[in-house]
Amino acid sequence: IVYAPPLQGCTTILFEGKPVGTPDAGTFWRVISEHKVSTLFTAPTAFRAIKKEDPEGKLIDNYDLSGFRALFLAGERADPDTIQWAEDKLNVPVYDHWWQTETGWTIAGNPVGLGALPVKYGSPTVAMPGYDIQVLDDAGHPMKKGELGNVVVKLPLPPGCLPSLWNADKRFHEAYLEEFPGY
Repeated sequence: IVYAPPLQGCTTILFEGKPVGTPDAGTFWRVISEHKVSTLFTAPTAFRAIKKEDPEGKLIDNYDLSGFRALFLAGERADPDTIQWAEDKLNVPVYDHWWQTETGWTIAGNPVGLGALPVKYGSPTVAMPGYDIQVLDDAGHPMKKGELGNVVVKLPLPPGCLPSLWNADKRFHEAYLEEFPGY
Protein backbone atom coordinates (compact mmCIF):
# COMPACT_ATOMS: atom_id res chain seq x y z
CA ILE A 1 0.00 0.00 0.00
CA VAL A 2 2.78 2.41 0.87
CA TYR A 3 5.07 1.71 -2.10
CA ALA A 4 3.36 -0.20 -4.89
CA PRO A 5 0.65 2.30 -5.95
CA PRO A 6 3.01 5.32 -6.13
CA LEU A 7 5.60 3.22 -7.98
CA GLN A 8 2.92 2.57 -10.60
CA GLY A 9 2.01 6.27 -10.80
CA CYS A 10 -1.12 5.96 -8.68
CA THR A 11 -2.10 8.62 -6.18
CA THR A 12 -2.54 7.26 -2.68
CA ILE A 13 -4.66 8.84 0.04
CA LEU A 14 -3.98 7.71 3.60
CA PHE A 15 -7.02 8.23 5.81
CA GLU A 16 -6.42 8.33 9.53
CA GLY A 17 -9.46 8.18 11.74
CA LYS A 18 -12.78 6.47 12.07
CA PRO A 19 -15.25 6.06 9.22
CA VAL A 20 -18.11 7.06 11.55
CA GLY A 21 -18.59 9.98 13.94
CA THR A 22 -16.25 12.25 11.96
CA PRO A 23 -18.82 13.84 11.68
CA ASP A 24 -21.04 10.96 10.51
CA ALA A 25 -21.02 7.64 8.63
CA GLY A 26 -20.53 9.50 5.34
CA THR A 27 -16.85 10.25 5.93
CA PHE A 28 -15.56 7.68 3.42
CA TRP A 29 -18.07 8.88 0.81
CA ARG A 30 -16.90 12.49 1.32
CA VAL A 31 -13.24 11.51 0.86
CA ILE A 32 -14.06 9.40 -2.22
CA SER A 33 -16.06 12.26 -3.74
CA GLU A 34 -13.68 15.13 -2.90
CA HIS A 35 -10.56 13.32 -4.07
CA LYS A 36 -12.11 11.37 -6.96
CA VAL A 37 -11.05 8.05 -5.46
CA SER A 38 -11.47 5.15 -7.88
CA THR A 39 -10.46 2.28 -5.59
CA LEU A 40 -10.69 1.98 -1.81
CA PHE A 41 -8.71 -0.43 0.32
CA THR A 42 -9.90 -0.80 3.92
CA ALA A 43 -10.79 -3.26 6.67
CA PRO A 44 -14.23 -4.91 6.86
CA THR A 45 -14.63 -3.46 10.36
CA ALA A 46 -14.87 0.02 8.83
CA PHE A 47 -17.79 -1.09 6.67
CA ARG A 48 -19.49 -2.88 9.55
CA ALA A 49 -19.34 0.40 11.51
CA ILE A 50 -20.73 2.40 8.57
CA LYS A 51 -23.51 -0.16 8.06
CA LYS A 52 -24.43 0.01 11.75
CA GLU A 53 -24.72 3.82 11.65
CA ASP A 54 -26.33 4.08 8.20
CA PRO A 55 -27.94 0.69 7.44
CA GLU A 56 -29.87 2.01 4.44
CA GLY A 57 -26.79 3.71 3.00
CA LYS A 58 -28.66 7.00 2.66
CA LEU A 59 -25.55 9.13 3.23
CA ILE A 60 -24.05 7.76 0.01
CA ASP A 61 -26.61 9.76 -1.97
CA ASN A 62 -25.05 13.02 -0.69
CA TYR A 63 -21.85 12.44 -2.66
CA ASP A 64 -20.71 11.94 -6.24
CA LEU A 65 -19.19 8.46 -6.37
CA SER A 66 -19.43 8.16 -10.15
CA GLY A 67 -15.67 7.55 -10.49
CA PHE A 68 -15.55 4.91 -7.77
CA ARG A 69 -14.80 1.52 -9.38
CA ALA A 70 -13.97 -1.07 -6.69
CA LEU A 71 -13.69 -1.79 -2.99
CA PHE A 72 -11.02 -4.11 -1.59
CA LEU A 73 -11.36 -5.46 1.95
CA ALA A 74 -8.47 -6.94 3.95
CA GLY A 75 -6.92 -7.09 7.38
CA GLU A 76 -9.46 -9.56 8.73
CA ARG A 77 -12.13 -11.90 7.45
CA ALA A 78 -14.76 -10.13 5.37
CA ASP A 79 -18.11 -11.64 6.31
CA PRO A 80 -20.54 -12.24 3.42
CA ASP A 81 -23.18 -9.88 4.86
CA THR A 82 -20.75 -6.94 4.88
CA ILE A 83 -19.58 -7.66 1.33
CA GLN A 84 -23.15 -7.96 0.05
CA TRP A 85 -24.22 -4.76 1.85
CA ALA A 86 -21.33 -2.82 0.29
CA GLU A 87 -22.04 -4.25 -3.18
CA ASP A 88 -25.71 -3.35 -2.89
CA LYS A 89 -25.16 0.19 -1.64
CA LEU A 90 -22.13 1.14 -3.74
CA ASN A 91 -22.90 -0.72 -6.97
CA VAL A 92 -19.23 -1.65 -7.43
CA PRO A 93 -17.38 -4.95 -7.12
CA VAL A 94 -16.26 -5.73 -3.57
CA TYR A 95 -13.22 -7.97 -3.26
CA ASP A 96 -12.04 -9.77 -0.15
CA HIS A 97 -8.37 -10.65 -0.11
CA TRP A 98 -5.86 -12.10 2.32
CA TRP A 99 -2.29 -11.08 2.89
CA GLN A 100 0.00 -10.16 5.74
CA THR A 101 2.45 -7.31 6.10
CA GLU A 102 5.23 -9.89 5.99
CA THR A 103 4.14 -11.25 2.62
CA GLY A 104 4.34 -7.86 0.95
CA TRP A 105 1.44 -8.61 -1.35
CA THR A 106 -1.77 -10.60 -1.66
CA ILE A 107 -1.63 -14.32 -0.82
CA ALA A 108 -5.19 -15.09 -1.89
CA GLY A 109 -7.68 -12.85 -3.60
CA ASN A 110 -9.56 -12.13 -6.77
CA PRO A 111 -6.99 -11.51 -9.55
CA VAL A 112 -8.78 -8.49 -10.98
CA GLY A 113 -5.81 -7.43 -13.11
CA LEU A 114 -5.63 -10.88 -14.67
CA GLY A 115 -9.39 -11.13 -15.14
CA ALA A 116 -11.82 -10.94 -12.24
CA LEU A 117 -13.44 -14.17 -11.11
CA PRO A 118 -16.90 -14.47 -9.55
CA VAL A 119 -16.86 -13.34 -5.92
CA LYS A 120 -16.97 -16.22 -3.42
CA TYR A 121 -18.62 -14.82 -0.31
CA GLY A 122 -16.60 -15.72 2.77
CA SER A 123 -13.52 -16.55 0.68
CA PRO A 124 -10.78 -14.43 -0.85
CA THR A 125 -11.30 -16.55 -4.03
CA VAL A 126 -7.99 -18.11 -5.20
CA ALA A 127 -4.28 -18.27 -4.42
CA MET A 128 -2.30 -15.60 -6.22
CA PRO A 129 0.41 -16.66 -8.69
CA GLY A 130 3.50 -17.83 -6.82
CA TYR A 131 1.69 -19.09 -3.73
CA ASP A 132 1.01 -22.76 -2.97
CA ILE A 133 -1.60 -22.60 -0.21
CA GLN A 134 -2.53 -25.79 1.59
CA VAL A 135 -4.56 -26.82 4.63
CA LEU A 136 -2.84 -29.20 7.05
CA ASP A 137 -3.91 -30.94 10.24
CA ASP A 138 -1.93 -30.33 13.45
CA ALA A 139 0.47 -33.17 12.54
CA GLY A 140 1.26 -31.53 9.18
CA HIS A 141 -0.80 -33.85 6.97
CA PRO A 142 -2.97 -32.50 4.14
CA MET A 143 -6.67 -32.14 4.94
CA LYS A 144 -9.51 -33.06 2.62
CA LYS A 145 -11.27 -30.26 0.79
CA GLY A 146 -13.85 -28.62 3.04
CA GLU A 147 -12.22 -29.68 6.33
CA LEU A 148 -10.94 -27.14 8.84
CA GLY A 149 -7.23 -27.05 9.54
CA ASN A 150 -4.12 -24.89 9.48
CA VAL A 151 -3.73 -22.67 6.43
CA VAL A 152 -0.08 -22.77 5.33
CA VAL A 153 2.02 -21.51 2.44
CA LYS A 154 4.48 -23.98 0.93
CA LEU A 155 8.09 -22.88 0.61
CA PRO A 156 9.76 -21.32 -1.22
CA LEU A 157 7.83 -18.09 -0.84
CA PRO A 158 7.47 -15.98 -3.97
CA PRO A 159 9.53 -12.83 -4.57
CA GLY A 160 8.53 -9.89 -2.42
CA CYS A 161 7.94 -11.89 0.76
CA LEU A 162 10.04 -11.31 3.83
CA PRO A 163 13.30 -13.27 3.86
CA SER A 164 13.77 -12.83 7.62
CA LEU A 165 13.18 -10.43 10.50
CA TRP A 166 15.59 -7.51 10.95
CA ASN A 167 18.57 -8.78 12.94
CA ALA A 168 16.51 -11.77 14.14
CA ASP A 169 16.99 -14.74 11.80
CA LYS A 170 16.55 -17.27 14.62
CA ARG A 171 13.33 -15.64 15.81
CA PHE A 172 12.08 -15.58 12.21
CA HIS A 173 12.72 -19.29 11.79
CA GLU A 174 11.09 -20.13 15.15
CA ALA A 175 8.03 -17.95 14.59
CA TYR A 176 7.34 -18.71 10.93
CA LEU A 177 9.01 -21.92 9.80
CA GLU A 178 9.25 -24.47 12.62
CA GLU A 179 5.66 -25.54 13.23
CA PHE A 180 5.18 -26.97 9.73
CA PRO A 181 8.58 -27.76 8.14
CA GLY A 182 8.59 -26.93 4.44
CA TYR A 183 5.81 -24.38 4.90
